[in-house]
Amino acid sequence: MNGFSLSLIRLEAEREAALLAPVGPHAWLPASRDAGAERLIAAVCEKLISLEEALNDLDAKAGDGDTGSTVATGARSVLDRVDTLPLAHQAATLATIGDTLGTSMGGSSGVLLSIFFTAAAQSLNGGAPLSKALLAGLDRMTFYGGAKLGDRTMVDALEPALKALDTNGLEAAASAARRGAQATAAMPKAKAGRSAYIGRQLDIADPGAFAVAEAFAAMVAMFVPA
Repeated sequence: MNGFSLSLIRLEAEREAALLAPVGPHAWLPASRDAGAERLIAAVCEKLISLEEALNDLDAKAGDGDTGSTVATGARSVLDRVDTLPLAHQAATLATIGDTLGTSMGGSSGVLLSIFFTAAAQSLNGGAPLSKALLAGLDRMTFYGGAKLGDRTMVDALEPALKALDTNGLEAAASAARRGAQATAAMPKAKAGRSAYIGRQLDIADPGAFAVAEAFAAMVAMFVPA
C-alpha cells in the first residue's frame, strides 16, 4: 500500500559529517549528456507518440482500444525526462527508463517493460554487452509475463529483433521485428493479453508487436543512411 515511514535520530557531529560527505552513488546518478543517446531516445519516443491513434485502432479490433494511448503515455513520460537522464551511463539510463515506464504507463505492458529495462540494466552493470543485456531483459520479461513466441504479443517482434541485433546488427533487427509483427496477423488465436479472450483469428497485426517493429524502424532511420 502507499505510505511512508519517519524515523528520528539524534544528529551528532560524526553522523552529520557523514551525511554531508561527497559521494558517488552507484544507482542514483546525476543527469549527464550524450547527444547520440538523446537523439535515439527522442526518435523512438516521437515515433511511438505519432502512432497513438493507429495503435488504438488496431487494439480496438483485438482488445480494449488503448494500446496507443498507453504506449504514447510511456513515450511522453520518457521524453519529458530526457534532460534528467544519466545518458552517459547506459545501465543507469536503462534503469531509469524502466522505473519511468513502470510508474507512468499503467497496465501489464508498463510493468513488463519496466522489468525488461531494469533487468537489462542489471545485466549491463554485470559486464554484459548491450545486445546480451537486452536479451537478458527479454528473458526476465517473458519469465514473469509468461508470453512466448507464437502467443501473439509484442514478444513475437521483440524476441527475433533482439536475437538478430545480437548477431547481425540493427538493420537485421528491424527486419526481424517487422516480419515478427506481420506474422501475428496470421496466428490462429492470441494466447496472452486481452486478445486471448477473442476465440478466433484476427487477421491484423498485434498492436504491441507493431509498436516494437516501428520502434526499431525509427532507430534504423536515424542510424542508417537512406
